[in-house]
Amino acid sequence: MEILKTIKVNEVVNNITSSVMDGTINPLEAIISLKKLEEIVKKAKANISDAVIDEAAKYGKTFTFADAEITNKSSAGRYDYSNIPEIVAKELELKAIKDKAALKVDVIDLDTGELIAAPIYKGGKEIISIKLNK
Repeated sequence: MEILKTIKVNEVVNNITSSVMDGTINPLEAIISLKKLEEIVKKAKANISDAVIDEAAKYGKTFTFADAEITNKSSAGRYDYSNIPEIVAKELELKAIKDKAALKVDVIDLDTGELIAAPIYKGGKEIISIKLNK
């Protein structure tokens, strides 16, 4: 971890980017290496999360440690509306409308005679998917 203390994030990003753009590093090799780093970081953070929270609690709500500002806070909560019949009924109604529209063409509801317009398709951008071999 000692080497990470001196790393400047933007410098590393710029070095990787320029090395790929100038052909020094194959873009596929770069993205695979970055994917591996992403997995390492994700798993390591999950493994030490409880210890980090316990340690940070000793310093107060917001504090500076090394070259970072750290804030103790709760993640976003969510409301559960499953106990409110009116909301459950409206959600089921919305799902039924979406299921009808999922045909991707204008249709007429035979029960009501209502025209149900097809949904508008918005295409996504071109991406690649990387699955690391274990």
